[in-house]
Amino acid sequence: MIGKVVVVEDEAAGLSLARKILYQTVDRNTVLFLSGGKTPKPLYETLAKEGKLKPKAVGMVDERLDRSNLEMIRGTGFLNHFKNLGVNFYPIISDAAAYDKYIHSLFASCKNKVAIMGIGEDGHTAGLPASPKLQRGEPPGISNFQFPRPTSPASELAGGRAISNNEDLVIYINNFPGEFKERITLTFRALSEMDLLIVLAFGSAKQNALTSMFKEGSLEEIPARFYTKPEIAKKTILITDQKV
Repeated sequence: MIGKVVVVEDEAAGLSLARKILYQTVDRNTVLFLSGGKTPKPLYETLAKEGKLKPKAVGMVDERLDRSNLEMIRGTGFLNHFKNLGVNFYPIISDAAAYDKYIHSLFASCKNKVAIMGIGEDGHTAGLPASPKLQRGEPPGISNFQFPRPTSPASELAGGRAISNNEDLVIYINNFPGEFKERITLTFRALSEMDLLIVLAFGSAKQNALTSMFKEGSLEEIPARFYTKPEIAKKTILITDQKV
């Protein structure tokens, strides 16, 4: 069972709670990872307007080939907020191998690691599809992604690697179900290194995924079951307006 499940009245109340948690936990020793999709968009907009959140660095959980996650985050004004504070933002760049290096360096240089996560209607989380055959993806390697380089190279981040080099923190998915088949995503290994996972799931369309999430079964079938693993559950806060 997840360490903390908070059932709220509606999405607005859930996002307000998430905002408060972020203000309590994110500081200048924190790397904050942002998910895309519709759910966190109003949260990012509010945080950008308030202008108070000050992490050490900001990264992304996953991205699609069309850059829609990056464009959503940019459209909220959140990136301008970080730029004004001198906080480096690390978008998912040209290939999984490059981003894997940035993630290793960010993990080594930031004491606290927080991620804002979501759950898809099919039970997927991050860019990890709800399918045993599809979820494996490919280890860091060249893909067709062509994104701009981050503002600060990984070599400028404070030393060392938090995880051994042979443990992939990032993979490339080229067969994700749906319209956008190509994605680069953090792996379960990377997510297991987070100190706090704030998982947002709002609306009746997420009810089946939440129900499946708490049923026994394989992680490959329902990736969101990752959050119920004992060692992960204790650092996970699930905020939802659905019955669980």
